[in-house]
Amino acid sequence: MIKIPIFKHNDVELFYLKEGKGEPLVLISGLGSKMSWDFQIPFFKEKMMVISLHNRGVGKSSRPNFPYTMDMFVDDIKNLLEHLNIKKKIHLCGISMGGMIVQNYALKYPNSVKSLVLCATAAKHNPKSLIEAQELMQNFSPEQKFKTRVAALFSRPFKKILRQDKALYKKLEQEFMEDPTTLQDYVNQGAAITGHNTTNDLDKIKQPTLILVGDDDRIIPTLEHSRMLHEKIPNSKLEIILNTGHGFNTEKAEEVNFILWNFIKEHLE
Repeated sequence: MIKIPIFKHNDVELFYLKEGKGEPLVLISGLGSKMSWDFQIPFFKEKMMVISLHNRGVGKSSRPNFPYTMDMFVDDIKNLLEHLNIKKKIHLCGISMGGMIVQNYALKYPNSVKSLVLCATAAKHNPKSLIEAQELMQNFSPEQKFKTRVAALFSRPFKKILRQDKALYKKLEQEFMEDPTTLQDYVNQGAAITGHNTTNDLDKIKQPTLILVGDDDRIIPTLEHSRMLHEKIPNSKLEIILNTGHGFNTEKAEEVNFILWNFIKEHLE
């Protein structure tokens, strides 16, 4: 029988994975997503200790039915790292809502973060349109919901690849359909995004920071969010991944892994 790693704290169970050895790289997923890093974990587990989790409200983790806050997400990560006895400073990477969570983490626990990666994210963002889209899809079949997600998440060139690569399409579809995220889960997670605003605190983030964004992101549209993060975070650099959407780390996984690794290895002991 395969033992699923679950950590329980204050009645919230968190499903997590921990693979590889070396300095810890913590990967945080976005709104409604269980594991945004499927195309990064196999690469990085050969080089570092990789830790990732299903955030509260999705997948195999608990889904308590009340509005979440950024502080809750941040302390879920902190408590998990304490449970895993991680004493070293972490390399911390988040995408979309995960990028918002890791900003808050770096501000709350600055001495525990060695480097920071912010992907397809913002200092503040109103999730209203994202939640409304989920409401409109409430009566869609799982297949219809997945097709709509693909249309929003990815660039036109990658959608063409998915039409031709049936195995890849199926892999992404199966991941989406397993332990599906409900409308209420989106609402509960979305509350944390509504309360997120680091605009006036970004200059307090002193860690080396890499900001990554796709140039055709339709979920957090325009590059202005990432440019503003770059402008306000003192020790940051911005990389734009061309011809990609919000899910650029899936679209151009090899390129993204190379960029991430080149950045992180500069800050390894």
